[in-house]
Amino acid sequence: MYDFSNKTVILTGASGGIGTALARELDRRGAKLVLADIDYKGLESLASGLTSNQLIVKCDVTDRADVKKLVESAVNRFLKIDILINNAGIIRPALFKDCSYEDIDAQMKVNFMGAVNCTKEVLAVMVPAKQGHIVTISSLAGLVPETYSSIYTASKFALRGFFLTLGIELRKHNIKVSTIFPDSVDTPMLKYEASHGGSPLTFLGDAQSPEKIVKAVIKAIEKNSPEIYSPASTGIFSTIIMCWPWLVTKLWPLLERLGEKNKKSYIKGC
Repeated sequence: MYDFSNKTVILTGASGGIGTALARELDRRGAKLVLADIDYKGLESLASGLTSNQLIVKCDVTDRADVKKLVESAVNRFLKIDILINNAGIIRPALFKDCSYEDIDAQMKVNFMGAVNCTKEVLAVMVPAKQGHIVTISSLAGLVPETYSSIYTASKFALRGFFLTLGIELRKHNIKVSTIFPDSVDTPMLKYEASHGGSPLTFLGDAQSPEKIVKAVIKAIEKNSPEIYSPASTGIFSTIIMCWPWLVTKLWPLLERLGEKNKKSYIKGC
């Protein structure tokens, strides 16, 4: 079992569904938490239920000055950074022809560049220390295409390429890199997708609880896994089927029809 006590963890997107579940579990395990989010009121609400061994920082991960201050605040408070969890993310569902440039830029800036910005600043601390672990919450859309969310899919595919490469580059510095690929998770983001034209593919199966993603993160850290799929069966199917892109283009319309039925049921239950 990995000992989180006295480990300093920066967690972005901390006030969201997965972020809140992660913060509570890491707090229970004794980690020193640096909780970052653009929603400061959400951070205050989260922090009120945790121990005093945490720091909350309002941070826009797309603003490099904000990210620099986040890392500086973490080091000033706890002297070191052991783990970075890139969890901040957004989605703006739409067919690409209907996407605004604002929504295109927002998704790429938050989902991809946000993780790049945080990782870049944290490495300035981790590399000299010759230790650290960077964990990024991606999506199943980082393995297979998600219709009605082409830009979101692009941002998540980009994360996979970036962090696989980075994991190889950072081995000599004893820094581990892991990426988590969840299928749909029962969070406010999923409810937003359901009510704003989200992809039917997201609703093919039952949504997981945020706690399942927490378990995947803990497993990645304990086992130094470069990639973790949740659930594992869906991730394995996704990686295999991508060996035949032509089959994906044939199969996806069928899966969309199945997912649309589940989506309507999910909306009724919300």
